[in-house]
Amino acid sequence: MKSLTRLFLAGVLLAPVALFGAAFEGKVTMKMTSGRSQAQEMSYSIKGDKMRIEITGQKGAMGGMIMDTGKKEMIMLMDEQKMYMAMAIPDAAVEAAKKGDDAKLEKTSETEKILGYTATKYIVTNKDGTKTDMWLAEGLGKFMSASPSNPMTGRRAASPEWERALAGKDLFPLRVVGKDKNDKQTFTMETTAVEKKSLPDTIFTPPADYQKFDMGGMMKGMIPGFGK
Repeated sequence: MKSLTRLFLAGVLLAPVALFGAAFEGKVTMKMTSGRSQAQEMSYSIKGDKMRIEITGQKGAMGGMIMDTGKKEMIMLMDEQKMYMAMAIPDAAVEAAKKGDDAKLEKTSETEKILGYTATKYIVTNKDGTKTDMWLAEGLGKFMSASPSNPMTGRRAASPEWERALAGKDLFPLRVVGKDKNDKQTFTMETTAVEKKSLPDTIFTPPADYQKFDMGGMMKGMIPGFGK
């Protein structure tokens, strides 16, 4: 049971912080780095308000994650066990998409062609004085925060300011570069491939022979007060 819990929590922490708007259907690949950690490549299959996330080269029981913003549900697939776990997407992720007034975008005159899309450079100045540079493109739908709450405590996790600045806007980040006060890079997110294509509905649901695992019931038994 504990190993399954660790897999689920790892999946939540590795989940991307982006959901494409309904205008886009297809597959997108991104590469993310943070600090000294090794670059992590993730692929996203997007259709309407559903997204399937898979980590390239991932080994082990975790087979992927499905997010359905219409149902406000997140599903973790465990291929080795032929099981899946489901939990509600925190309200904070939905509310963040309606906000953004505490984080402002500064548009620059700098543009760059990225994967065939014209991306304009924007800058977000954070409250702590650090900055985030973003190259944003139109035509790929809206960006929404999906930063999860801490599943071990039930507390809400604040979305990064650059995410909130994009909420509700018809702009999608093809490149994001976070910097510290000394202008040193601390985080990067780079879109490496965009493939528009029709996707079957079946990839956004657990396979019929997978059994549902009651994560909430297990956590309540392990952690007093969980979910309150």
